[in-house]
Amino acid sequence: MNNDVNIPDLRLIQAIKAGDEKILGLFYRENFGKIAHLVLKNSGDDDDAKDVYQEGMMEVVMQIRSGKLDQLASKLSTYLYSICHHKWIDKLRQRNRSGEVMLMDSEVGVVLEEETERPVYWDALENVMGQIGEKCRELLQAFYYEKLPMSQIAWRLGFKDDNSAKSQKNKCMDKARELAKEVVRKLNR
Repeated sequence: MNNDVNIPDLRLIQAIKAGDEKILGLFYRENFGKIAHLVLKNSGDDDDAKDVYQEGMMEVVMQIRSGKLDQLASKLSTYLYSICHHKWIDKLRQRNRSGEVMLMDSEVGVVLEEETERPVYWDALENVMGQIGEKCRELLQAFYYEKLPMSQIAWRLGFKDDNSAKSQKNKCMDKARELAKEVVRKLNR
C-alpha cells in the first residue's frame, strides 16, 4: 500500500466521519465530472449521470459511516468510480440495451486494478437520509444497499405491488435529490 496516496484519503474519510461537510462537498464536486463522462459516453444522459452519481455517493457514505471503509487499498475517488461504474452497468442491463454491457472508458482498467477503495460525501448524504423519512430511508437502503428485488421490497414495506414500490422509490429519490441540492448549496457558501 502506498502511504503517500492513502494517507490523504484516510484523512478524508476521518473528516467525513467527523461531520466535515465542506470536505465532503469538495470531494463530491471533484468527482462528478468523471462519472458524468462515463455515463454520457455509454448511452446515458445528464439525468442518468446525476442518478448514478447520487446513488454511488449514498452507498459510499453509508459504508464510511458504518466503518467499512476504514482501510483503503486504493484511492477513495477510484472506489467511488468503481461503485458508479457498476451501478451504471446494472442500469444498462435493466434497460435491456444489450445482453453484455461493455463500457468504453479508459478509467475502467484503473478501477479494476484498484478495486477496494472508499468514497466520500458522507455527512451531507447522512443529513439527506435523515430528512427523507423512515419509509423512504428503508426503501432506498433496501434497493441500493441491500440490492433487493422490487417484489421483496414491496412485500417487506407493505406496498400493494412492485409498481407501487418502484413509484415510491422514484419519489423518494426525487426528494433526496432536492434535499441534496440544498445541502450542496450550503456547502458552496
